[in-house]
Amino acid sequence: MRDYTSVADRVHAAGYGSNVVGQVDGMPLLAVRIGDGEPAGLLIAGTHGDEPATVEAALQVLERREGAWLRGLSLDVLPCTNPTGYVRDSRETAHGVDINWSWRRQDVAEIEMLRRFLHGQRYRFVVDFHEDWETEGFYLYEHRLGVAAAGPRMIAAVDEVCAINRALEIEGWPARDGVVSADSSRERITRGDGLPLVLLRDHTPHKLTTETPTELSMALRVQAHHAAFDALLAHYAELM
Repeated sequence: MRDYTSVADRVHAAGYGSNVVGQVDGMPLLAVRIGDGEPAGLLIAGTHGDEPATVEAALQVLERREGAWLRGLSLDVLPCTNPTGYVRDSRETAHGVDINWSWRRQDVAEIEMLRRFLHGQRYRFVVDFHEDWETEGFYLYEHRLGVAAAGPRMIAAVDEVCAINRALEIEGWPARDGVVSADSSRERITRGDGLPLVLLRDHTPHKLTTETPTELSMALRVQAHHAAFDALLAHYAELM
């Protein structure tokens, strides 16, 4: 089993202060705010416990010592939304629940905590770090409602780090040069009211999900997430 204590210790050591959203099996679900004022964006990681590079990438974001990378933006960070899955190296929680696609359930502690955290929050963008064991190249989902696309810029940045999945269809959705355009209405019908769709409907006009190939080394997966994330921050800094 992985050690979640080290995750919590690194969050606290980053020095920003953290908010305990709630506890699950004795482990805190932590939230961190970086920067001053209302946050422009939200970074989510560790939704699936068998995707450890997402947690590592989020922790390294918190551990950056120079503030210039923020580009004048403030952020909320949820470095590990599925602690019980993380320690067990399982996609689902300890109770067998996929947090990403179980939003309507009222009996899932992690989802209840996320509901409380997100209540009343609006962000200009939300980025969710994920991994995909089936892909040989990086790709991302981009949902947007009346805002400028950032996906191609993010892909160009990641192209300097690792291969891009340039298939015309990824996970059953049309894709172009690594950017997947999923139909949120059809997605809701086929998969239910999941966290990605709730975020887009209620909390942001711009939802992005980055997907790194699990076959890559941990260091490369983290680097790919960071390249995409930094390109997104640059995109929004230019819009300020």
